[in-house]
Amino acid sequence: MEQRKGPETKLDIIGDGIRGMRREPGAVAAYVALIVVIALWLTRAQNVTPLSLIYQLNVPLVMAAVGMAIVLIAKGIDLSMGAMVVLAEFVVLSWTVNLPSPWLASLAALLVTTIVGLINGFMVGFLKLPALVVTLATGSIASGVTLFVAPSSLHDTLPVSFMNVALTLVGPVPLVLILAFALPALVWFPVRRSRAGIALMAVGGDEAAAFVSGLKPNRVQMMAYVLSGVFAGFAGILMAMLNGGGSPATAPTYTLSAIAAAVLGGVALTGGRGSIAGAIAGAFILTFLTVLLQFFQSDPNWSYIFQGGILIIVVGVPFIVNQIRARRVVRS
Repeated sequence: MEQRKGPETKLDIIGDGIRGMRREPGAVAAYVALIVVIALWLTRAQNVTPLSLIYQLNVPLVMAAVGMAIVLIAKGIDLSMGAMVVLAEFVVLSWTVNLPSPWLASLAALLVTTIVGLINGFMVGFLKLPALVVTLATGSIASGVTLFVAPSSLHDTLPVSFMNVALTLVGPVPLVLILAFALPALVWFPVRRSRAGIALMAVGGDEAAAFVSGLKPNRVQMMAYVLSGVFAGFAGILMAMLNGGGSPATAPTYTLSAIAAAVLGGVALTGGRGSIAGAIAGAFILTFLTVLLQFFQSDPNWSYIFQGGILIIVVGVPFIVNQIRARRVVRS
């Protein structure tokens, strides 16, 4: 007799969540750290309103961190992330003037960054070129295209109605906060539960073993870079919407911040381990740490020092621990 699947589906989702927490302790630790940082922030924050919170959340960084996390899980790296984000932002800012709607410009921006991701994925996955060199080169090209699109800073090119979307509240909750979780879930959750998502984790863990098992590492890597381009496009569109303007000089900082956020969220630089949920937490941790620095009247440039320090600690400590363990095994 066939059993009903409705209640079982709900239990399966809860079970998947519990198993996910066990598989990704780094993501759990990131959310614990995020709670601590938010608690510290609340002790210093005054007159917090949903509208003031919108500008402090830095949801574009969340999108960039998610895109970076997917590539890192696939055992790659995307140094073109910051350049793609700024390129998408300036496509929206500049093309809105000539197109009938800013939404068409946003669609064009998303298409442009997806194409950049496709190019990255083809060269890394199929041509087997080093990801470090490829993404550094495409990032440089994207920065050059950005300067061609808009040689200098742009402001006041977007209609107020378009920018007000970012200020929308769903009850007391800012829409951008909902998007920070909803967009990654809508894009990544179906992929993660599919054969392609399982292959991505497998290829990131051991590419040779994945190939022997019948998987196609080149297709998986291309998919990872395409998704990175998609999330870079989301980040650029949200930046344009929230800021109403921008400068091409922000590209390098977004690349470093995205890597730091992903690693802080438990994503392994060696591939095969991590989650986008952890990357989201890592992005918010960096965001609230920056806000805390402002509360303590510290120089904002300290945030870059913290990000670099976080990368060194998160990457360096496990490496040192593994080296110590290896030496003990050899001696024994």
